[in-house]
Amino acid sequence: MTLPIDLLMFALGIVLLLKGASLFTENASRIAKSLGVSDIVIGLTLVAFTTSLPELSVSTLSVIRGSSGLALGNIIGSNIANIGLVLGISAFLTSSIPGGKAELKQGYIMLAVTVVAALFIIDGLSFLKGAILVSMLLLYVYYLSRDRSLREGIVERIIERESFPKGLALCILGGAGVILGSELLINSSVSMARSFSISETVIGLTIVAVGTSLPELATSVTAAFKRLQGIALGNILGSNIFNLLMVLGASAMAGPIIVESMLLVYSIPMMLLLTALLVLFMKAENKLGRFDGIALLLLYGFFLYLKIFLL
Repeated sequence: MTLPIDLLMFALGIVLLLKGASLFTENASRIAKSLGVSDIVIGLTLVAFTTSLPELSVSTLSVIRGSSGLALGNIIGSNIANIGLVLGISAFLTSSIPGGKAELKQGYIMLAVTVVAALFIIDGLSFLKGAILVSMLLLYVYYLSRDRSLREGIVERIIERESFPKGLALCILGGAGVILGSELLINSSVSMARSFSISETVIGLTIVAVGTSLPELATSVTAAFKRLQGIALGNILGSNIFNLLMVLGASAMAGPIIVESMLLVYSIPMMLLLTALLVLFMKAENKLGRFDGIALLLLYGFFLYLKIFLL
């Protein structure tokens, strides 16, 4: 394909990803709230899962198609963008995103998962390691279902039983949009990377990672302005956990993944740094303030500078 067509397909893929994820999230959230689920649990599970659908679809399809560098770059780049860009913008615009004990506990879990995933990547990925990561996600979801501290702030039922079929149909439609958008995004990204002789990993770490993180950005900023801190923070914490356990795990199970040296030298350390910094901010102030947001954005800007201009 020519460059203009690649750009058109890339833009169309982003639109389908966003619209599909939005449609899925909106209807799935209504169904979940009808069952009386708290904001933070919705953020950690349902919203995190649905906003991570683009990463899951893009990464697994990339591995199946033989573009494992794009897949791994997308996963790591998305986690970096979720903290540095998404939470950075959310904290800067709203000046304060409260985070209580429940959010801090999930922050520690996210940090532990990030360390484990980093060790797995450094030592090489395999089908067995992928299966272990997916199993860890199942244990995490089971833990969430049993944690009493996450049952505070239960929301009222807002949807009638007869609305379930319609909500389910719209969820399926949204999921189809995510898959089709991922297909267009992968094909156009790989084509552009080859046209400019750019590594697929770099494309995954930057353009694709930001594109697939747009649902998290829209969700967290909206939730932060509405003072739904459980969803604003829970969305990112849960999304990063989901990316490293389910997306990385499923990708490793789908086929062999090539780990480039730039990931080990620059990207993984940046992911660990931002994750640890986020937990420190939450522990020190029980919130993310405007200066915290600026610090996260500056670090993310430095990361992009390294990827685009120096590597």
